[in-house]
Amino acid sequence: MAEKPSQVELWSHFQIQRWEAFARAENRHGSLIRLGERLSRGRSLLNIGCGSGSLEQMASARGWKVLSVDPVEKSMARLVAAGIDARCGMIESLPVASNSVDVVVCTEVLEHLSPDSLADGLKEVRRVLMAGGVLIGTVPYRENMIDNEVFCPHCHQVFHRWGHHQSFDENKVRAILGEYFHVVRVRPSYFPQWDSLNWKGKLGASAQWVLSLFRVYGATARIVFIASKTG
Repeated sequence: MAEKPSQVELWSHFQIQRWEAFARAENRHGSLIRLGERLSRGRSLLNIGCGSGSLEQMASARGWKVLSVDPVEKSMARLVAAGIDARCGMIESLPVASNSVDVVVCTEVLEHLSPDSLADGLKEVRRVLMAGGVLIGTVPYRENMIDNEVFCPHCHQVFHRWGHHQSFDENKVRAILGEYFHVVRVRPSYFPQWDSLNWKGKLGASAQWVLSLFRVYGATARIVFIASKTG
C-alpha cells in the first residue's frame, strides 16, 4: 500500500506544480510587510514557508534584508536565483542564527503543524528574533477541518487536502503565543484581492467588511496575530 503523502510532498506539489494556489495571497503579503514596517525599527525579515515566493520579493523590493526558510529545495533554489537569501529547513529547527532578525513572518503555516511541532517551532522563532523583535502571521479562522478532508484511493488514507493539522480561534492563538511571547494583537480580518474581483466579488467583499464591524466573520477570514519577544 502506498504511503500517505508527507507535508513536504504536499507543499512541494503546490509550490512547484500549482503556483496559482497562491495567486490570492499578494494582498495579504503586502499587508503583513507594511505591518512589519510600522512595528519594527530594524529591516531584517525572515519569512517561514515561502509559497510562491511573492512575499520575499515584495519585501526585498521595499528595502528589507530578506531571509526565507522552507523545506522545498526547488522553491529555495528559485529564490536564490532571484537574489534572495533562501535556506532549506523546517520551523522546528531553523537554519538561522540566534537573535539575528527583527521581524518573523509566519503566514498560513501554523495550521500545518502538529501541537508538538508548533511548540518547537515557536521556540525557534523566539530564538532567532532579536530582543524586541516581532512575530507577525495569519492562520485560517475557525476552519472546519472536515470540509477539506479527502480520501486517497491509492493509499486508502483520509487527510486534509492542504495538509492542515489544527483549527484556530482567537483564544487558542492567544494561549499558544502567550507561552513564548508578549501577545500584542489577535484579530480576524479579510484580505480581498480587489484588483482581480468583478463587481459581484467586490460587493461580497464589502459585505464581509461591514459584517466584520459587528465581529461576524465567514470562512475566508484569517486571524492576524502580532507578538513580540521580550526579556
